[in-house]
Amino acid sequence: MTGIEELLDRIRAQMDLGGETEHEVLAEIRDHLEAAVAAARAEGLDEAEALNQAAARFGLEEVGPALQAAHAGWGTADAVVAAAIPVICALILRWLAFAPDGTALGWPQLLSRPAFWIVAVAALLLPALKFERRRFALVTWVVFWGLTVLFVSLPALRW
Repeated sequence: MTGIEELLDRIRAQMDLGGETEHEVLAEIRDHLEAAVAAARAEGLDEAEALNQAAARFGLEEVGPALQAAHAGWGTADAVVAAAIPVICALILRWLAFAPDGTALGWPQLLSRPAFWIVAVAALLLPALKFERRRFALVTWVVFWGLTVLFVSLPALRW
C-alpha cells in the first residue's frame, strides 16, 4: 500500500458516504494529494517528508468530518427527487389529457395544448439539469415515459 493510499484510508475511516459519492470524493482527494506530493518532491523532499507535508497542508484530521458533513444525505435526496419528478409530471399530463367529464382528449387536442409541451419539456430538462449523475436522469426519463404511457396513452385509446 502506498503512502497516499494510507492517507486515503485514514480519511475514508472518518466518512460514511454512499459508495459512488465516496469514490468520487476520494478520487478528487487522491488527485490533490498526488499533486501536493509531486510539488514537495520537486522541492527536494524525500517521499516520507513529502507525504507528511502534503498531509499537514491538506488538514488530514479535519477533512474527513468536513466532507462527511458536506456530502451526507445527497444520495437519498437525489433518489427521492428522481422518483418524484416523473410521477408528478405523469400525473399532470394525465390531468391535461382528460376533459372535466372524464373523456379522453384526442391526440390532436392534447398536442395543441401549450401546458402539455411545458410539462413534457420540463420532464426532459429538469433531470438533466438537476442530476450530475446521468443515470438518475436516465432512470427519471424512463419512468416518466413509462408512466405517461400507462396513465395517458392507454386510457385515451379507443378500442
